[in-house]
Amino acid sequence: MLPSRPIERWLGWLTAAQHNLRSFAALRILYGIGLLAFLVPSISERSMLWGPASFWVDPEAKRRGYFTFDLLVTKSDEFLFDLAFFGLIALVVLFTIGFQTRIVSILMLVMLVSLQSNNNYVLNGGDTLYRITLLFVVFANLGAHFSVDSWLARRRASRRGKPGRRLIPEHIVNAAHNTALVLCCFQIVVVYTVSGIWKLLGDEWPGGTALFYSLRIDTFIAYPMLNELLWQSSLLIYVATFIALWTQTLFALAVLWRPTRIFTLISLVFMHTGIGLLLGLWPFSLAMIALDMLFIRDSTWQKVLTAVASTRAWRRVMAAAEPIRARVTGAAGSRSGERAASTHSAAQQEADAGVRDQQNGGTVSATRSAHRGTPSARSDAAGSA
Repeated sequence: MLPSRPIERWLGWLTAAQHNLRSFAALRILYGIGLLAFLVPSISERSMLWGPASFWVDPEAKRRGYFTFDLLVTKSDEFLFDLAFFGLIALVVLFTIGFQTRIVSILMLVMLVSLQSNNNYVLNGGDTLYRITLLFVVFANLGAHFSVDSWLARRRASRRGKPGRRLIPEHIVNAAHNTALVLCCFQIVVVYTVSGIWKLLGDEWPGGTALFYSLRIDTFIAYPMLNELLWQSSLLIYVATFIALWTQTLFALAVLWRPTRIFTLISLVFMHTGIGLLLGLWPFSLAMIALDMLFIRDSTWQKVLTAVASTRAWRRVMAAAEPIRARVTGAAGSRSGERAASTHSAAQQEADAGVRDQQNGGTVSATRSAHRGTPSARSDAAGSA
């Protein structure tokens, strides 16, 4: 039964359990893919953008008062810079698959800020959004689902038969996780509200022509033929512009009611998918989609995953993957069996050694007694004589 007082109800929601765990897992995966889509294509130009060849940035950065933090990602040594750069890529990979997420997320945030601080002129709003929200999600439980951490936790629990001890009380961990959820949701509400207000102040968005001009920006056109195909339909351009404008402007109100929340989230996911596909801004689009998914509850995720698991295509995929799973499970089982057999063999050897020691000890004692008995018998015989 929920408390009647709003403050007590809020505290109960904040500390009783961790919410939207699957949404945070989706955020972790999409953030990792987005960062890799930003870092991996820049490998060939890494030195000019952030490394030893990027000293052209420093005079202008100092003139504008920008702060460059090149202690971890140094510009003075090419080897150390490459070590830090590829180390950041490795951290992003570990973050994506969800291995040691608590530690990796902190290290990745520090290294990412260090890298981006070397050159402020190649950043955009998506990079700012990554840095702000990554500071929040280091306090969230990102590895509860779809991660190596969750797989290892299940294996440890099956071996122990009970969960391990917590270093931090559960209610504090829950409060930190849910606070990160609230802050991330507030951040995306601010982004959409401000974006919608600025759109309303112009003429193109209320007039229904803004999407047409956006698709004609040469710098961001990824597939010119597809863009040209879309802007041929005036009705499509007008409806898409109208939906994009009002779903962002009214986002804060739309998420309060379930039917409008579903329509708004689906519309925004399609919008950002279009931005990534048509304009090539995939890191920004993936970050926005990931933050949109934080408004999806775990119960909804469970229904969706159950529906997907019941489809024929999913059953075919699982049937095709069954030999691999059996091979992995069999290998793990054989290793466990070998460890158990070696443990049993060592115990049996110790037991056999103990039995031999007892037998040898008994034989030695009997021999000593026999030796002690022989002189005494002789002395008795001599006394009788």
